[in-house]
Amino acid sequence: MGRDDSKAAVLGRTEDVWPEIFGALRAGIDIAAHLHSTAGWDPQDDKHLYQHMIRRKAVEAFKGLSTEFDEDDDQSDAALSMSGLMLRLEHDVIRIWHITPLEIPKPGSKTKREFIAQPPSGQTALFDVRDLMHRLRRDDRNHLILRWTIQHHTITRFDLVRPSGVKKGKVVVDWQHDLRPLCMPPPVGASPPA
Repeated sequence: MGRDDSKAAVLGRTEDVWPEIFGALRAGIDIAAHLHSTAGWDPQDDKHLYQHMIRRKAVEAFKGLSTEFDEDDDQSDAALSMSGLMLRLEHDVIRIWHITPLEIPKPGSKTKREFIAQPPSGQTALFDVRDLMHRLRRDDRNHLILRWTIQHHTITRFDLVRPSGVKKGKVVVDWQHDLRPLCMPPPVGASPPA
């Protein structure tokens, strides 16, 4: 039987990594906000510098998570400051993208198009697709996008997305899940989840 890439299965096998990533990005935001405040700079004047400061701190934190980095040849504003940031886990590869638009931008590079080209998790295959991917020398792990957005020093979106290709010029989303409830501390006085 093949690996289960359903939302429940993926969240179950990756639950420990999300608070670590969120914490690394949060620490990067704190540093970027502090440095901009100290210098008297407005982060909106140079979004790439601000986001790169966040990325720089996150890279240091991710070193302890068996992280590998890839070059990103997309030159769009949506991906530039978080380019190439990937985590490779036993069963999953996660691209961490800072994305402001509601939809995931259509990848401009062959590498990214290949990354999102995978069968939907619920699709019953006539054969094991991982065998074919191995023969094509493609990573047979589950490919995921961690889509995050920042506004006013706050992470406003922290979604896990499982893509399954491009259709009519748009990235097809197999499933997605808001990870913020798993990563953010409960409000003061709130009851713990049952």
